[in-house]
Amino acid sequence: MKLDFTEKIIGKERYFNSAVIALVVEKNKEKYFLFEKRAATVRQGGDISFPGGKIEKEETSLDAALRECHEEIGIKEIRVEGKIGTLVIPSGIMVEAFLGFVEDYELKNLKINEHEVEECFLVPVEFFKKNKPRIEKLEVETKPYYYEDGIKYIFPAEELNLPKIYHSPWKSTPREVFLYIYEDKVIWGLTAEIIKESIKYL
Repeated sequence: MKLDFTEKIIGKERYFNSAVIALVVEKNKEKYFLFEKRAATVRQGGDISFPGGKIEKEETSLDAALRECHEEIGIKEIRVEGKIGTLVIPSGIMVEAFLGFVEDYELKNLKINEHEVEECFLVPVEFFKKNKPRIEKLEVETKPYYYEDGIKYIFPAEELNLPKIYHSPWKSTPREVFLYIYEDKVIWGLTAEIIKESIKYL
């Protein structure tokens, strides 16, 4: 096997690999992001996100983003401009983000899958261009153990004679988290990061 200079993510197969599409609705010469509020019963229920989800086997990341968009809100005809980028977050999730457009689409025409999506709404792209995100910080703690099926498994730091810092929970450098507040909606985390990146192309 030979090395080349293409971008690679080490350990990609160990992440929860997912894909989203930052969906822009063009109406009356204005651009709006289309957001979902996730149903309470799904992963990260109650959060605001772009359409998307897990990349299945034998599926490209773009295929996954488009499939999830169709399954979640019924939109199939999307003009995909390209890939915004790849986002890796400390909780073990990797997100491939794409930018896509639909024209003159009305919220009332969406076929919302209520098992996955509570509601959808539009926010003008101009709002995000004019308003910088609020920045907060989070500290991630790594614990040298985990639970599975009710059983606690210990990371063998002492047995392996690793430095004492790894014998008990240790903290990482605090990381920045972006938040946008639009009316009564709080859009934050990876969705806010994707917004901040995607408006460069709009």
